[in-house]
Amino acid sequence: MVATIPAGVAAGNRPWVAGTSGTIWNGEVGVTGGNVVKWRWSPLRSLTSLGYAADFRVTGTDTDLGGRVLAGFTSKVFDKVSGSADMALLTLLQPNLPFTCQMTAQVEIERAEFGGSGQMMKGTVVTDPGSCAPRLVGGATQLPSLVMTAEKIGTETRIRLAPAAQRRKVLLNGTLSESGALVVSLTPEGAEMMPFIGLRAGVPFKRGG
Repeated sequence: MVATIPAGVAAGNRPWVAGTSGTIWNGEVGVTGGNVVKWRWSPLRSLTSLGYAADFRVTGTDTDLGGRVLAGFTSKVFDKVSGSADMALLTLLQPNLPFTCQMTAQVEIERAEFGGSGQMMKGTVVTDPGSCAPRLVGGATQLPSLVMTAEKIGTETRIRLAPAAQRRKVLLNGTLSESGALVVSLTPEGAEMMPFIGLRAGVPFKRGG
């Protein structure tokens, strides 16, 4: 009976779901905008990790991204995530962002853990040139290729955003603690280049923890 639970149970009644098929063990979900998320249960990893483990792939016009996920009682762990992604997927991961972006990115995430007491990220995201705009009021801002790096150092993850061609020109700094506290701030250069974010230079945004 468990093996026949439909994929729609995993997807839930979320506004971005455009259709489901299969089961929670081997299924797929259509995403508003044209992307499709497919997954296949990994029984051995589920047994050894004491959680629900699966291999997943997201495909679409500008997206071909694959990796692994492990869902435990209090946390979700993504690892070996790589490929290209339409940055519109940010809306699914962070639906409360005050801006949207039209660009693609090359993603290499070695590991990212959310929830629980060991939250962290390690990886790199490099975008193509594109544009971002506020959700409510304001025009689009053209952006060059950007690179975001996340590295676990001690008990926190340090996040850094810079132009790909000028990696010493920091636009954004951030830290993510193991407890989930996120602190992000823009440099003067970042506030000027990315007004759609809505933060003043040096004024930190804090969430969680």
